[in-house]
Amino acid sequence: MTENLTSFDELHGNHEESTGHSGKTPTLELLSSLRLRLVSKKIPLRYCKFNISNTLNKMLQGETLSVAPDGATFYSSLSYDQGCLMRLLVEIPDYWARKSRHVDYRHTEAPSSFQMLGRVVSCEDIGKRPNRYLITVQTVNIDPIDGRVLADYLGVGAGAQ
Repeated sequence: MTENLTSFDELHGNHEESTGHSGKTPTLELLSSLRLRLVSKKIPLRYCKFNISNTLNKMLQGETLSVAPDGATFYSSLSYDQGCLMRLLVEIPDYWARKSRHVDYRHTEAPSSFQMLGRVVSCEDIGKRPNRYLITVQTVNIDPIDGRVLADYLGVGAGAQ
């Protein structure tokens, strides 16, 4: 994970030592800060609420509006609660060729996507019919090599470490 990520508690204005949720909403400055670190790039992705029983065929398809190792923004036909964990499969072009430059192992079937675990920071109803929501997620977990591959693809530097 990158050191410059704002913690989930800071995004939610929860500066208390306790583990209880204070119920505060994220400040606009912190949400804007996350969005400013994202790079405007349309990349195909699959997404769903994080759940062990959710398989690839249960995931919705879409594309990012902006993305970085820090998180992503995309449109969804479903609303997700703030703080909800989401599983994202990001499909960058020539993913395995890019990743193989950073690793020493090989695959018999080269993967075409990598996985990110993100937490919903905001879900905004943009008022279109059929329902359409603008989802912003902050990365909770990403493989460090995948973060580096994504950062290299976007041209934003070192990526998640």
